[in-house]
Amino acid sequence: MTTAHVIKLPRPRSRRRKLAEPAKSSRVRAKLRRQAVAAAAVAAIGLVLTALSLSHLAHGVVIVTGVPTWQAWATAIGFDLSLIALESAQLCASTEAVRRAIARYARPSILGTLAGSAAMNAFAFCEAVSGWWLAPAIALGIAIPTLIYVLTRIAVALYIDCQR
Repeated sequence: MTTAHVIKLPRPRSRRRKLAEPAKSSRVRAKLRRQAVAAAAVAAIGLVLTALSLSHLAHGVVIVTGVPTWQAWATAIGFDLSLIALESAQLCASTEAVRRAIARYARPSILGTLAGSAAMNAFAFCEAVSGWWLAPAIALGIAIPTLIYVLTRIAVALYIDCQR
């Protein structure tokens, strides 16, 4: 029979104990709850616009390339959701070094996706119109991806702030 000996090792002094966070007042919790609801509402509107944009992008891809519908939808999903994912990644980066490393690739990708999405949305809007109606159709096509971008930034920023 063996006897087990347990020796408790001292913790290094360099570790600091976490201080307990002060409890948030009911007023602060209510403000954060309202902010979370606002973030959800902004995100929901962004999702609706993303669905519209996906439909326009897929339709435009079919018209321009003649690929099967499933490939057009896959292209559209990759296009618009990469815009949302890249911007969210930049906003959620935990350190400035990570943010800079991501931004090197994300910023040009976001600009390219915004331009491509705007062009394809405008193309889809313009398909059924002619004459002076082309200008508002193009404006709508440009507005949709721009709004998706702005709504993503706002929703993510509001949500992140609620978690602090």
